[in-house]
Amino acid sequence: MKKTKKYRESKKTSLMTFSRIKNTDLVKSKQLLIAKKAAKLFIKKGSGNTTIREISKATGLAMGNLYDYIKKKEDILCLVFDVFHQIVEESSFGPEIDAIEDPEEKMRTSIRNTQKNIHEFSDEVKLMYRESHLLPPKYLERAKQQEMRQIKQMAGYIQTGIKKGTFKVNDPFFAASMTFCLQASLALRGWTFEGKYSRKKADKLVENYIMKNLMTEDSELCS
Repeated sequence: MKKTKKYRESKKTSLMTFSRIKNTDLVKSKQLLIAKKAAKLFIKKGSGNTTIREISKATGLAMGNLYDYIKKKEDILCLVFDVFHQIVEESSFGPEIDAIEDPEEKMRTSIRNTQKNIHEFSDEVKLMYRESHLLPPKYLERAKQQEMRQIKQMAGYIQTGIKKGTFKVNDPFFAASMTFCLQASLALRGWTFEGKYSRKKADKLVENYIMKNLMTEDSELCS
């Protein structure tokens, strides 16, 4: 119960950072809209060359209304990172995933949910890897902390699986970190699968590759 409450409070704080609106659900939906539309523009033109007017037009929000959900244009790139990390944390590492007792089922569910998010937010993932150096230092550190928290949560899932005899890896943190890299590659290097595998097939191959390495002694992730 305490963990669930702490998770919700953390999510609420993160959502409200850029907004002066107090309705959390409204803020979440509008910031998601802004993040997705802005990411497409940033991928095409670069964040520095995209104007606030263009973002206003893409979102359908008047410029005055846009500033209800951000403080300045520079916040939007930070918002892209923030929204993506929030969604991944909710769907792949939230209380519902924590409640799954079987280690293999927990890992597979977390992996599948993350893959779904990687595909839905492929523009955001590409943007995050391409332009993270443009984030102000405090927001870059924030993004790193958000991702590190998720890696540590996954490492915890793996550690539990080791204790129950399901997983065989020697270094849960390394295995979790490599899992994150492999899943991000679906957005960053997914073009290499085009014409050879369907998206569903590629997702399944990545999932099974990860699980095989977690469950096999002397695998790539066990050394």
